[in-house]
Amino acid sequence: MKIVIENLQLRYGKFTAIENLNLEIGDGESVVLLGKSGCGKTSTMRCIAGLEEPTAGRITIGDTVVFDAEAGINLPPNKRNVGMVFQSYAVWPHMTVFQNVAYSLKLQKLPAAEIKQRVTEVLALVGLQEFAQRGASLLSGGQMQRVALARSLVMRPSVLMLDEPLSNLDARLRDNLRVELREIQLKLGLTTVYVTHDQQEAFALADRIALMQGGRIVQMGGPTDIYDAPVSASIAHFLGVSNVFDCQASLDGDGQVTAKVAGTDVPVRSTQRTLAGGKDLKLCIRSEDFALSRAPHGGANEWAGTVRVTGFQGSSVRYAVELQDGSELDIFAPTKGAERFGIGDRLWATVAPENVQVLPAEVPAGHNIDARLPENNARLEEVGA
Repeated sequence: MKIVIENLQLRYGKFTAIENLNLEIGDGESVVLLGKSGCGKTSTMRCIAGLEEPTAGRITIGDTVVFDAEAGINLPPNKRNVGMVFQSYAVWPHMTVFQNVAYSLKLQKLPAAEIKQRVTEVLALVGLQEFAQRGASLLSGGQMQRVALARSLVMRPSVLMLDEPLSNLDARLRDNLRVELREIQLKLGLTTVYVTHDQQEAFALADRIALMQGGRIVQMGGPTDIYDAPVSASIAHFLGVSNVFDCQASLDGDGQVTAKVAGTDVPVRSTQRTLAGGKDLKLCIRSEDFALSRAPHGGANEWAGTVRVTGFQGSSVRYAVELQDGSELDIFAPTKGAERFGIGDRLWATVAPENVQVLPAEVPAGHNIDARLPENNARLEEVGA
C-alpha cells in the first residue's frame, strides 16, 4: 500500500525534529530511513504510525488520509493498519510463542479456528513453527525478534514498520536475519519502512534509501546509487569513507577534476566531471580502493608512506599508512592474493582516478529533497545549487 508524506513538520518547542519532509513510498516497496541518531528518522516513522502528532503536513496510507493538520484529521494508530516492530522484543515471558502471537487476535475476538490458522501460518513464515508451545522466556534473542515480527505480521498490516529491530543481536545473527527479513518482505509484497543507522543494513534491505540529516532528506536513491555517489563528504564519511581531506580543486583542460590536498602540492586526478560550488571541498577515497606496492609505478595518484599500524580482519588487512607530510591513509587490502606489509615497511599507495571524489563538505543548509518526484530519486546533480 502506497504511503505519501507531504510537507511534514514536527517541532518540540523551538527544536525542529522534522522539517518540511516530502516522501512517497510505493506499494510493496521497501524504503530505509538511514542516518545518525537525532536525524529525524524514528520521528518520521512514528508520525506515519500515529505514535507522534506532527506539527504540520499530511500523511496518506493507500486511499486514506491518516493525518492532515489543516483538516484536523489524526487517526489513532489502531485505525491505520500499520504493523510495528521495535528494537525491544517486548514479548510476554509468561506466555508461549503461540500465545504471544495470538494475543492481539484474541483481543479482536476472532474465532479460535481462524486464530489458530493465522498464527500457524505466520509462525511457519518466520521459522518458529517448531517452537509454538515453547515459553517465550526460553527463546534466544533472535527467536524473540522473530516472535515480535510474527506478532505484527499476524495482524495482516498494510504497512510494516521496523525501528532498528536487529540492533540488540550479535553480528552473525544480524546478517542472517537481514536476509530473512528481506525474503519475507518480498514474499508478502509488503510496503515496508525500516529505520536504521547501520549502512550495511540499509544496503541489504532497501529498494530505496532516504538518507536523513537534521530532519531533512538530503539524498534519495537505490543502495548502489547512494554507495557510489554520495552528494557530500559528511554523507560519504557516514557511509564508510574514512579518507577525507581538505582540498582545493578545479576543472582541468580535459574537463576532469584536479585537486590538491591542503598543505601539499601533489595533484590528485579524478575522472569526476562536475564540481559543486563553494570553497569547502573535500577529497574522498574509500579504503578498499587503494592498491599497495613496494615500488612506485610512476602513475597518477601515487603516494609514498610508512606502515604504522596493521590489523588483521579476516578477509582483509587494515593498514594505517603515514605519508611524508604527516597525514595518514586508512587502507584495506585483501588477505588473499595481495602482498602483506608489516609495521615500519615503506610502500606506495595508488588509487585510480575513477575512485577519487571531490565533494562539498555538507549538503547546503535548508536543502531538502522532495522525494515524491521520481526525477529526485537519483543523485542530486548539483548539490550546491
